Amino acid sequence: MKTITRLAVIILLISGIFGFASTSQATDIVPGSALEKEMKEMVERGILSGYKDGSYKPTASVTREQFAAFINRALNLPAGIHPFKDVPKNSSLSNEIGAAYSAGLMVGVTESTFRPTANITREQMAQTLKNVLAYQEMELVEERIEFSDADNFVSSGGIRAVFNIVHYGITEGIPDGKGGLKYGPKDIASREQAAAFIYRFLLAHEEASAPPILPDVPNDGSAYYLGYVDNGVLVKQQYGHKEYQLAAESFKNVPTAQAIFKGDEIIRIKSGLAYGNRVSGSGVKEVTTIYYDSQFTKQATYIEHGRELRYIDANAEFVKVQVGGTIGFAKHSEVDFVPSELITSRDYYLKNQWGTLEHHQYNYVTKTRASHSIGPAPSEMATGVKYYSKDGVHFANEAGVTQFVHYPYFQYQSVRTKTNYTAAQLDQFVMNRLKGVTTSSGTYKDAVTRSKLIGKGKYFIEMQNKYNINALFMLAAAMHESAYGMSANAQTKNNLFGIRVFDGSPHEGTVYSQPEGSIDAFAREYMNRNYANPLGGYANGASPGNKTTGFNVSYASDPTWGAKVAGHMFRADLELGKKDIGQHKLGITNTASTNVRNAPNGPTVLYQFKRSELGVNNAFGYPVVILGSQQASDGYIWYQVISDLNPDTDTNKGVGWIRSDLVDEIN
Repeated sequence: MKTITRLAVIILLISGIFGFASTSQATDIVPGSALEKEMKEMVERGILSGYKDGSYKPTASVTREQFAAFINRALNLPAGIHPFKDVPKNSSLSNEIGAAYSAGLMVGVTESTFRPTANITREQMAQTLKNVLAYQEMELVEERIEFSDADNFVSSGGIRAVFNIVHYGITEGIPDGKGGLKYGPKDIASREQAAAFIYRFLLAHEEASAPPILPDVPNDGSAYYLGYVDNGVLVKQQYGHKEYQLAAESFKNVPTAQAIFKGDEIIRIKSGLAYGNRVSGSGVKEVTTIYYDSQFTKQATYIEHGRELRYIDANAEFVKVQVGGTIGFAKHSEVDFVPSELITSRDYYLKNQWGTLEHHQYNYVTKTRASHSIGPAPSEMATGVKYYSKDGVHFANEAGVTQFVHYPYFQYQSVRTKTNYTAAQLDQFVMNRLKGVTTSSGTYKDAVTRSKLIGKGKYFIEMQNKYNINALFMLAAAMHESAYGMSANAQTKNNLFGIRVFDGSPHEGTVYSQPEGSIDAFAREYMNRNYANPLGGYANGASPGNKTTGFNVSYASDPTWGAKVAGHMFRADLELGKKDIGQHKLGITNTASTNVRNAPNGPTVLYQFKRSELGVNNAFGYPVVILGSQQASDGYIWYQVISDLNPDTDTNKGVGWIRSDLVDEIN
């Protein structure tokens, strides 16, 4: 039984306080009305939100997308995707529909349409709640109840759904005026009816929880134990279970249990978060690997020690998590957990007073915080309000409801573009930065004279022209990786990019006779040949990106490496006159195995974006720069895009063509 966690209730209560109008301000929840209690309870929990004027419109109709949102908030469902073409991806409730659909709770009216704004009928609402009962592993029944309007149901499945929700006290039916009961299957559900049904389901679910299965195994390193939060500490019960399945059954049925231990290791929690915590046998902190499959055969990406992961689920074999836009699997030995009740700090985003998007991060091992700016904050963000995002693109409120989608420009701009700045301007920016960081001691002592980045603007431009890798991007990556040219690797090895420096051996790294050697290697070997080239060994898209698309997938363990490099580009551009930002129309492919052709509907495939895993909501295909469009003989509009190919092997003069329906514009 999938338990509705305390965290969900706490978050929803918080959202009721901060994200919605208070019920004390409501003007239209009538005191003493039949469903006043249920309506107010669902409002207070944040399952139903109010309108800007403080009203709640209890008798207003409920649309299908709104009911999907109510169910998602009530169950705190894992993120999911949907196939419905009539639900815009930028819709505020698209993610809610995706979660309800992926959980098997709601389906479309056809395979590809959902009719999100159509009013939901009472029969459809009953069918959804029957699916919720099954999702929560509550026993379904076949008992019959006589309704005078039984012939009005669209399907036999609808009436069986009503039998089940009547069984659990979610509804009793409506007096038909003839001494009997009717249900009104074709009637449109109201907001207060939806509130009442969900409220009664929550009560039924709590009552259906079975008593705990008594543990019978003494404390042993191979046994499984339930864990409880006691006075702010997660404690393990004294006796455990010999088998995982017995412990898991107890875990489902004991509301106060927050974790399952195997020996002294936490292997599962009801809700909360996970973080990378892999340590080698010699005690060295190492990266946590995320796999596409639960057998750990296909690596997706990896993440820095101590960094936050979205926890989805776990069993005795694996932990299911999200990093960036990738949902994958990690080994128990490489992660640790924080149950919801013990979360005191987490990652979040802010729009600061200057209108800049900031990411505030927390390391769960070192217990330290850090922050960095990324670029201009989207207009949807309120200044000073915390937003939460696992992928840096989909931003949610405290209740976990997505508020908007935003792709930071420099993070998703192809590096096959060219900067508008000259070598002299890049040098000017470097010197201004060095003046700001120079100190009388420590890493940045005498930075204005000792930095390995001084006077390298000309070489960055030369590498841009030679290898078709954006000079401002290379400078930004060097500033980030080398601490403005002052890191030990930069100073002693002329290594500006952390080349061959790994998390477990930060003292290592390739030695170059001059800083220019590392710039050339970064442009030629890493970017041009392997990372930005769609034929390269680490091809995931030609932009800094995140842990699902772009260089960040494989170049750095820091899940925000792409965003941090983008932040350096943004600050340089801001200081030098904003000549680069927004200069190109950006897109991202939305379909696996997308072909780039030599002409609109052309016969030759120049290259293919091969990755099949496009992340949450299929939102993380391959970034492209759109130069123009043209209708072809096949009737489709085709986008002309900047080619990602190595310029030495590109036979199509630096451009390619992609069918426009395979690309989503992102700026």
